[in-house]
Amino acid sequence: MDEKEAVYELLRKAEQRLVAARYLLEKGFCEDSANRAYYSMFFAATALLLTRGITVRTHRGLIATFGSEFVQTGFIDPEFGKVLRIAEELREEVDYSISRVLLIEEVQAVVDDAERFLEEIREKIRLLTFPSLE
Repeated sequence: MDEKEAVYELLRKAEQRLVAARYLLEKGFCEDSANRAYYSMFFAATALLLTRGITVRTHRGLIATFGSEFVQTGFIDPEFGKVLRIAEELREEVDYSISRVLLIEEVQAVVDDAERFLEEIREKIRLLTFPSLE
């Protein structure tokens, strides 16, 4: 698979995770929805990094590299670095803690952030190298 195909596939996965996050939230599965919302952002950020030939191996590495490559350079609004970090922290909490309870409003905010994040990443990828990306 070449780089362009890989970017398309990562964006497809990001969209799929976002659809799942919305569905799970509608059904009241807050923890699973938060997890899927984060992974939507994870795959979108991975796609954007791949446009620069960058791959990462860990969640923390993704967040750090996304920040240094795109946020600190001014290419991406710092808000998107922040929502990615918050979503990852929340995902980690709910995946590994038995005492963390999420409110629907809290998860709705993360899902909304994931939607805005994916839209922003799609636009940035279009600007960078793939103007025909739908």
